[in-house]
Amino acid sequence: MSEPDLSHLQSEFRATALLPDAERIIRVRSERWIDHPMAREVLDDLQEIVDQPPRGRMLNALLTAEPGMGKTMTLKKLVRENAKAFDRKAGVEPQPVLYVLMPELPTEHEFFGQVFAALGTPAITYHSAPRRRETAFRLLRECGTRALVIDEINSLLAGSPRQQRIFLQMLRFLSNELGMALICAGTPEARQAMLTDPQLRSRFLDIELPLWRDDGDLRIFLARLVQSLPLRRPSPVDSPGLRRLIAARSAGLTWTICKAFERAAVAAIASGEERLDRSGLESPAVWRGLAAPGTTVRRGRGRGAAGAPA
Repeated sequence: MSEPDLSHLQSEFRATALLPDAERIIRVRSERWIDHPMAREVLDDLQEIVDQPPRGRMLNALLTAEPGMGKTMTLKKLVRENAKAFDRKAGVEPQPVLYVLMPELPTEHEFFGQVFAALGTPAITYHSAPRRRETAFRLLRECGTRALVIDEINSLLAGSPRQQRIFLQMLRFLSNELGMALICAGTPEARQAMLTDPQLRSRFLDIELPLWRDDGDLRIFLARLVQSLPLRRPSPVDSPGLRRLIAARSAGLTWTICKAFERAAVAAIASGEERLDRSGLESPAVWRGLAAPGTTVRRGRGRGAAGAPA
C-alpha cells in the first residue's frame, strides 16, 4: 500500500503522521512550538535586547500577556535560539540568555537561589548576602550571560513596598554592574510591579502578546497549528465562520485554542476521520471546560467526535 500524501503537513511533522495511532495521539498532546508572525515579531524585539553591546544604561524589555498566551514558551524559544555548545577549553557551558522564574517572595536570597539553580550550580548556602551576590555575578560573567530573563515578575507584588523597592534596586545594580540586559515577563499587572523604581522602569521597552482576534494573524496561526497535527488528511478549517467561533469560544487565549484543536485531533485519529472540520471543532467534547463564559456550545455531537476520547 502506498503511503498517504502528507503535503498538507509541515515537513517536520510528516514522519509523525505515519506512526501508529497511539503514538500519534501522544505527539498531538505533546508541547510544541508553533511559529507564527505575532510570536516572531515578539522574538525579534527580544533578540534586539539580547544583541545590544554592554553599556552603562542597558535597554531592557517587559513582556506582558494574559495567562495562557504562550509567554513562557516564547521566552524559552528565545533561550534555545541563543544557546551555545559547551566550551571544553573554558570548562563552562555558555548561557547567553538565562531563564529564571521569579521567586514567590522578592528577596535577594531567594532570587539568587533561582539564578544558581538555572546555572546548574550546587546550592550555595553562604549566610552573607554580599558573598552570594558576588558569587552570582562571577558565575554570570563566566557563562557570558548577556540577558537575564525573569519570568512571572508580577510575583514582585507579593512583597511589601519596601521589599519591592529593594529588589528592583538590586536588579538595576545587577544590570549596571554586568552590562546585562533584563527581560522581565508576566501578566499585565507586571507593569504596576515595575513602577516602584521609576529609574529602572524608564529603561524598559514594553512588549505585549495580545489576545487573538478574528483577523489575519489568527488565520495564519490556525493554519500552522493544523499543519503540525499528524493527521493523514487535509483539514478544511480556513473559513471566516470557524475563525469567529474559535476566537469567541477561546476568548483569544492560545492555550485554549491549542487544547481544543488537540482534543479534536485526538478524536479524528480515534474515529478514523483523520482530519479536522467545523463540525468536529464545534463538538461539546472539544470545548468541555474551555469555552469562554457567555459563549454558546451546541449540545449535539460533532461528526468525527462521537464517542471519541478527549
